[in-house]
Amino acid sequence: MVRPDNPDLFVQPVEMVRLGHGGADASAENLRLVPRAVAFVRRYAAVGLMVVLPTLMAVVYFGFIAAARYETEAKFVVRGPSSGSTSQIASLVQGSGIIRSADDSYVVLEYIVSRDAMRRLVANDGLLDVFNRPEADFFWWYPGWFWAPNEEHLFRHYLRFVTVAYDDTTGISTLNVQAFRPDDARKIADALLRDAERLVNTLNERAQGDAIELALREVTASKIRALDAQAKVTAFRSRESVIDPSRVSAAALETIASLSLEQAQTNATLAEMLKSSPQSPQVSSLRLRITALDDQITKERHQLAGNDGSMAPLIAEYERLMLEREFADRTFVSALNTLEAARVDALRQRFYLDRISVPSVPDYAGYPYRLTFIVATFLLCTILYRIARALILDTFAHAVR
Repeated sequence: MVRPDNPDLFVQPVEMVRLGHGGADASAENLRLVPRAVAFVRRYAAVGLMVVLPTLMAVVYFGFIAAARYETEAKFVVRGPSSGSTSQIASLVQGSGIIRSADDSYVVLEYIVSRDAMRRLVANDGLLDVFNRPEADFFWWYPGWFWAPNEEHLFRHYLRFVTVAYDDTTGISTLNVQAFRPDDARKIADALLRDAERLVNTLNERAQGDAIELALREVTASKIRALDAQAKVTAFRSRESVIDPSRVSAAALETIASLSLEQAQTNATLAEMLKSSPQSPQVSSLRLRITALDDQITKERHQLAGNDGSMAPLIAEYERLMLEREFADRTFVSALNTLEAARVDALRQRFYLDRISVPSVPDYAGYPYRLTFIVATFLLCTILYRIARALILDTFAHAVR
């Protein structure tokens, strides 16, 4: 073998072969990366679709799209007089304690979350403008993409912004109102409290008006009855030509008593004279006097009782008429007292809405809970992914067996 003079001529081909061999290895390596990428995508596609993608959507919505909502709170209680404060004037004078009224509180709560309250807010306080502020996002404006502009959908949307609760222990009601602007939240809360107080006043006025009207009717009826009873007494006096039969009977009784006394004295005189001088000419005159007194007494007694023309039936009729008049007069006086008490009760507000804390302008947006909802979305999607993966693996294992 001849050694070449220039060794470098044999080095270059070797190096060229090595270069060619290195390029083939790189191509093979690139070909091996493709199945790995496909396997990686197949392995983590479910995680991306079920966990990563929803979490990213939550980050985008709650981080950049979701509108800030401001919430204001107001506390109030509905109060009224204690049950001991009746319509009697004496009770009104003795005590007028104030207690909370649970029934009226429930009435106010039901009104706040009613369509009537929503309609008044739409008509008087621009509720639709509050719902359609430029700050609102597509999930919270009205009517939105999926809702038709009707009252039913508006009422459902209204209940998303307004909540009210009642504490049975303290009797305090709490009103919470959300809006896209702080001033709107306070304005709507003030309007709801104003309308609720107007409702309480309307109920009070209606109840008080009914009480006064009933008392007036009772006064009118009792007055007519009293006047009718007095007219009957007057007609009796005119018909019988006597003012008071009881007084006439009293005078007749006094006359009978006087005649009886005189008769007794005359009998005593006669008895004494018969013992001392039986032959006296005064004996016959005394006897005649006694007989006359006896006849007069009998006559007076017959005038009081004993026949249809006596005083007894007149006295009975008169006493009945006087009893009816007295009862009618007392009923009339009682009706007047009831009317006066109803008027006094109407002068004061029977039930009223007492604000414990007034709505204020919120300093910062309380909703939505951005980080909380993002984390909650991630955790929920992760749990759902693991459940789905466990079910799929379990199904595959059973299929292989």
